[in-house]
Amino acid sequence: MTSAHTKIDPAVQSQVADELGRYVYMLVDPRDGIPFYVGKGRGERFGAHGREAMLTKPREDEDDTQNTLSAKVQKIHDIRSSGRQPQIWILRYGMTEAEYTAAEAVCIDLLRSMPVTPITDGSSRHPDGLKEQLTNARRELNRGHGAVLLDDLIAEKGAPELTYPGPLLTIKLGGWTETPDGEDMPGGYKRYGHGFRSEWLTREEREKNYQEIGKSACGWWHLSIPRLNNSGIEYAVAVHRGVTRALLRIIPETWVSQQYGPRDTRSAFQFEIVDSGPLFDELVGPYGHWIPSEKRKQGAFYWPR
Repeated sequence: MTSAHTKIDPAVQSQVADELGRYVYMLVDPRDGIPFYVGKGRGERFGAHGREAMLTKPREDEDDTQNTLSAKVQKIHDIRSSGRQPQIWILRYGMTEAEYTAAEAVCIDLLRSMPVTPITDGSSRHPDGLKEQLTNARRELNRGHGAVLLDDLIAEKGAPELTYPGPLLTIKLGGWTETPDGEDMPGGYKRYGHGFRSEWLTREEREKNYQEIGKSACGWWHLSIPRLNNSGIEYAVAVHRGVTRALLRIIPETWVSQQYGPRDTRSAFQFEIVDSGPLFDELVGPYGHWIPSEKRKQGAFYWPR
C-alpha cells in the first residue's frame, strides 16, 4: 500500500481528484482506531495538494474554529511523532454541494454521540469491517461511492494497465454477499459468501486472504467449458473495480457444472493460488493491473478481448 511519505504520481493524483469530486473524509488515529476529525473537501484541492489537503489547513468551504484546527494539528503531530501517519478515510465522494455538507454534519453528529471502542490488539480498522453489528444490508449498491481508504483509492488509480497477450479467464467480483446456508464447491468444501470484501482493497489484507478471494472467484459462472478447453486457458484473475486482485491456477479436469434453472447452467473449478513469480507480477503484482473500461464488458470472461 502507498504511504503518506510516498509521492503520488501527478497523473494518478489528477485521476483521484476527478474521482473524488465533493467528498467527506475522516482522520483516524492508527494507534487506537479512534476517529479524531471529520471534514469535507473538493477534488481540485486534492489535485493540487495531495494528502496534505486533508492534513493541513482547512478547505475554503470549511468553517472550523481556531481551537478545532489547533487540536487537529496537535493530534497529527502526536501521531507522526510515534512514527505513524493518520489514516485517511473517504467516507463518501462524488456528491453534490448540498449532499456533502449534509453528510459531513451527519458524520460529526454520529461520532459525537456514539462511543468508538479503542483497538487494543494491534489490528486495524477497515471500511465495512464491522458490518455484522448492523442489521442493515449494504446501502447504495449501485453507486459505488461508499467508504474507502484514500491510500487504497490511490493504489487503484495508479495500477498499471493489463497488457498480457496470452489467454486468460477474468472473473469480475462485485460487493460481498453472505450465503449462510453455504454453497457446495468443487473440492468438497462449502463457501459461505462470495464477492469482494471492502477490507481486501488494502494490500496487506488482500495478501492474507488470497485463498478466500480464490474461493469467491472460482464459481459459479456462465461459462463454456469446451471453449475454455479449446482456448488453452490455464489461469484466472479475480477482478474488482476494474483492477486485478488475485491470480488462480485452474487445476486441470476439475470443472464442475450444475443447473440453477431450465436454461441456467453454471460452472466452477478447483484452483491453486499463485502469489509470486513472473506471471503473478505481470497479471497482479502488489497493486493489481487495470483493465481499460472499454474491455470491461458485462459477462466478458475471456482474455484477450
